[in-house]
Amino acid sequence: MPARLPPPMPLLPITDSLAEWVLRHRADAGGQARGAQLTQALRGAIQQGVLQPTSRLPSTRALADRIGVARNTVVAAYAQLGAEGFVVAGHGSGTFVRPLVQDGVQLPAAVPAAPAAAPPPELSQRGRRYRGDPLHRFWVERPFCPGLFDATLFPQALWNRLMAEGLRHTDAAQLGRGHSGGAPQLRAAIAAHVHATRGVRCTPGQVVLTDGTAQSIALVARLLCDAGDRAWIEDPCYWAAHRALEDLGLVLQPLPLDADGAVVPPAPGGPGAKLAYLTPSHQFPTGVTMSPARRQAWLDHARAHGTVLLEDDYDSEFRYSGAPHPSLQGLDATTGAGNRVIYLGSFSKTMFPGIRLAFAIVPAVLAEVFASAATDYDRDGDQLLQLTMARFMAEGHYAAHVRRLREAFAARREILVQTLLQQVPALVAARPPMRLLGGPRGVHLALSLPAGCDDRAVAADAASRGVTVIPLSSYAVTAPQPGLLLSFAGVPAQQIVARAESLAQVLRGVVPQARTKPGRSST
Repeated sequence: MPARLPPPMPLLPITDSLAEWVLRHRADAGGQARGAQLTQALRGAIQQGVLQPTSRLPSTRALADRIGVARNTVVAAYAQLGAEGFVVAGHGSGTFVRPLVQDGVQLPAAVPAAPAAAPPPELSQRGRRYRGDPLHRFWVERPFCPGLFDATLFPQALWNRLMAEGLRHTDAAQLGRGHSGGAPQLRAAIAAHVHATRGVRCTPGQVVLTDGTAQSIALVARLLCDAGDRAWIEDPCYWAAHRALEDLGLVLQPLPLDADGAVVPPAPGGPGAKLAYLTPSHQFPTGVTMSPARRQAWLDHARAHGTVLLEDDYDSEFRYSGAPHPSLQGLDATTGAGNRVIYLGSFSKTMFPGIRLAFAIVPAVLAEVFASAATDYDRDGDQLLQLTMARFMAEGHYAAHVRRLREAFAARREILVQTLLQQVPALVAARPPMRLLGGPRGVHLALSLPAGCDDRAVAADAASRGVTVIPLSSYAVTAPQPGLLLSFAGVPAQQIVARAESLAQVLRGVVPQARTKPGRSST
């Protein structure tokens, strides 16, 4: 039944002012098709009262002739406005402007002047930390940027085939909410993999899937700690761990690093820390590997003082010489009663950054609680993704892919290191004022700079030459040590020499820079 309107006003004349309005606002919408331009101009005329409610619009032919467009363009514009509820066509009587009504409330035809802008919401203390954050300032996807992904190293066709087959065979269970803690098939595949490669001892039920390491850390802290509890973190530290723990109200205490890894704190006079966040396989960002003796010392400390060790096994897959050290979790299970270590892993480096798939391996007595909490926070994740990843691992594709990555990354690291050593004399001096940190493992290099050097200025200089390096001071918990972080994983081997030479030009100017600032100290 056609809409009923009040008695129509007289036919609106096609005045010069209306024509100017339409032509002007069509021009404002430049870049759109003519029909879209005209529709937008007429819509604005209705909203701002140039075309009054119940007014009859000019005929399509008359308006087309006056503004110089095809009649069909006007017909299409009127039809679109009708679909949007701005106009209604009467039977043989023309097209009329509808009264502007929204949810039963009559709206004014003209738009009133906007009131003075209200003050924006105030950021919290946590929110204010993101203003001027140096990590976000320097983290630009250029060569040597950490986290950069080289798609040529990923078996895209194979992955696409497995995903497509998963979609074709999706059943009702896979379309549901999934299983608490994640897909059982993937949890079983992870348990088998970390036992074979890292000596981790667990059942599939102890594996809890998350969407990233930061979520895993936050999950552990929520379930094991209360606001005001103490936690040890390495200094410098992975920024996401630092923020996740700090945001949950934990009191963070920095751990200095030496050649053996994070230093074990002295026995506390009172209650010990609830957590200690550690990256023993390849400390982030310095690249130090924790020695076997230091690992045992940490386990002894944890057992004596009730501390849970949060072992982020970052970059453990990428060791280019020598045998890997066993995980803290595996040592805890074989040399003690267990239950002191929660093991964290992620697929973002071995697969691709956008996979958003990680896991925590928790003590058996806590597995049900962690699985239930993970479901509340993440709704069990992407079921198709998890099942595809499970198949990718079970069929041997994952192990083969990691082997290929290890070979490619070892070659890239060698090219980068040798180029820097050849191009930067300060790295090979008898008493080098700058050093490459860590050893042949991982997907990044850390480079120490002389005391008194402004590593942010060095990073900015590198950015001007087309490469991304991150100031090590950005990861400091207390006194920053100047240095740089750069990753070779995302740079094709044939591009590394040229990019490293660009960085070397920057580094060759660092030693004179440091000598001009004798008053500054890194501690």
